[in-house]
Amino acid sequence: MRSLDSRAAARQNLALPGALAVAFTLLVGCQKQDDHPPFLADCETKCSPLPGISLGTGNSAAGGSSTPDSDAGPGTLTGQVLLLSDQTFARGGLFSGGAVVSADGASGSPVTATWNGVDNYLLEGVAREATNWVSVRPNLIQGDALPTYQAVRTRSVDTVSLAVVSATTLDAIFNSLSAPAPSPNFGQVVLFFNSSGTGSPLAGLHVAMPAAALTAYRSGSSWVEDDGTAVTDASGLVLFGNVELANSTGTQPVTVTKAASGAAPAVNAGTFAARVVQGAVSIATVDVAL
Repeated sequence: MRSLDSRAAARQNLALPGALAVAFTLLVGCQKQDDHPPFLADCETKCSPLPGISLGTGNSAAGGSSTPDSDAGPGTLTGQVLLLSDQTFARGGLFSGGAVVSADGASGSPVTATWNGVDNYLLEGVAREATNWVSVRPNLIQGDALPTYQAVRTRSVDTVSLAVVSATTLDAIFNSLSAPAPSPNFGQVVLFFNSSGTGSPLAGLHVAMPAAALTAYRSGSSWVEDDGTAVTDASGLVLFGNVELANSTGTQPVTVTKAASGAAPAVNAGTFAARVVQGAVSIATVDVAL
């Protein structure tokens, strides 16, 4: 297994995408009518992202489309950038390093802003979409903070705390599963599954992403690797590791099934597309109707 130093060197040599010509998004942030952000700095309790993708409700955004709400005009997005250094991916402190924040723009070209470690970033001219993949790219590429892509409902959200992910934390999860280390040549995907009715995390789901070398489920205070029968616990949290690079759409398919329980048969909850980017961590919450 590679050392942390060798993985850091590999990340330093990785050429990250310079532009965000994307067609999809998943994670959401703090809506104007709701003051609860998706992540809270120095959270003492679980503070996971709000629902972002809908399955089983007939919402076309579930498949990863990003149709701009052109009638509303361009929007803005502002907030902080946090460093997620907890294995729940739901707790973090303020990211003290600099970063570039990017999103789909209303003009068809990406819009960018800077995060200086203190002042809120401010994106202007943002496309108002059901799902807009917003990226955070740390200035220090070889550092511990990994770049992220997070799905934000820019059609209804104008304030969101974004995040970068600690490579040390990600390495620790893979090590605990005796899995090959996270590779900068692939993407990593973190998904939270919630009930569309209550907004609470959904237990008992089996999730499959064929392009992933590793599928791991949060189980209590640790992680378990999928053996074909594993399901989400009360956190609804799943990690896909070393995911093959995405196709021309920039996404990979994910299938969700409500596992059989007692006399109740398994139920297919649907399939959606998750963004996958080389050397980055994609984070999203999936809102499931069963």
